[in-house]
Amino acid sequence: MTMPSTSALELADALVTGGAVRSTWLRRAFEEIPRHVFVPRFFRSEAGCEVLIDGDSAEQHDEWLRGVYTDEALTVQLTSTHDETIAVGRPTSSSSAPTVMAGMLEALDLEPGHRVLEIGTGTGYNAALLSHRVGAANVVTIELDRGLAGAASRALAEIGLHPSVQVGDGNVGVPESAPFDRIIATASVDHVPPAWITQLAPGGAIVADLRGSLSGSLVWLIAAAADVAEGRFLDLPGAFMPMRTRLDSPLRDGETWHQVLDQRNPQRATTPVNAAPAADCPSLRFLLQLHLAGRRVRGFLRSPGNTELSGHATDASWFTVGLRADDDGLFPVAQGGLGRLWDTVEACWALWHRLGQPGIERFGVTAPDVADLQYVWLDHPDSGYRWPLPL
Repeated sequence: MTMPSTSALELADALVTGGAVRSTWLRRAFEEIPRHVFVPRFFRSEAGCEVLIDGDSAEQHDEWLRGVYTDEALTVQLTSTHDETIAVGRPTSSSSAPTVMAGMLEALDLEPGHRVLEIGTGTGYNAALLSHRVGAANVVTIELDRGLAGAASRALAEIGLHPSVQVGDGNVGVPESAPFDRIIATASVDHVPPAWITQLAPGGAIVADLRGSLSGSLVWLIAAAADVAEGRFLDLPGAFMPMRTRLDSPLRDGETWHQVLDQRNPQRATTPVNAAPAADCPSLRFLLQLHLAGRRVRGFLRSPGNTELSGHATDASWFTVGLRADDDGLFPVAQGGLGRLWDTVEACWALWHRLGQPGIERFGVTAPDVADLQYVWLDHPDSGYRWPLPL
């Protein structure tokens, strides 16, 4: 492995100063693992297009190197397009922001010699950081996309690391290499795949992004029994691309947003809920996600003139709510479709206030290895407040 570059040292310093990196080993890992080897090019959004920034281009080299060593997520792959320079595709793979990676690795509480399963190899950079701590022979990483897995293997080998890179569905893990002391997932899931639970060693832990279409957060789970993992949500940033089994779509399996919304004869009413601050409150959005468990919703989308917010679901339910109150302090609402989405928002708003506006850290998960029995709880597993998974 080469000597740390100035850029890598500066990135590590920034992560320590910002509080994301607390462990000496993790600082050394960010100093010594060259991110640029794993991100030879990336896409940057400019004027609605995705522009390729290529490290092999003499004109772009300095911009590329600066970008690689900033604390930002970098898109490295898009859905197919005819022009590789100006792309219109949707992201299908990225190198996560180093702050997010550091938070997950700190939460994972790694020790030398731990056996680790990584779900979602991506560029291979995170697998390199894991290998730095536990040894490459103890790291197994699985990636759905064969092309990404191959590129990651080559990048890892370039710096002298040879973890086991597998191609396959991350939902099923790698049973032939189990058990694992730690499992880390860099793709979001709406429930805990049962295979991960059965592949945990006694006392093992999982760190993953448990997320629905509206909200979610990182969760830390420990093997509470042979067939149950349990733990709490973490107040850490993290919003990963969803786990999927199809290479041709960046969406969750079975998800589509081409529904036609019938807005010809809506239910109209008024609401005392000011949607603007509600839309910007992470803890309220999380509680709303729990109320909408299993439904795919895009919500709190601002209109071009910023006069209303809207939301819709994959079952063609929808709502719009105005942002300007009338003389009585009420806001106009319209909704329609199979479900009353805004009614759910109002009920959630009321409960959120009754519960004292709970933050994400008050929620936890009990996850048996039977997906239909998994649930989220408030404050403790036997709480009177429970919500079923999937999100």
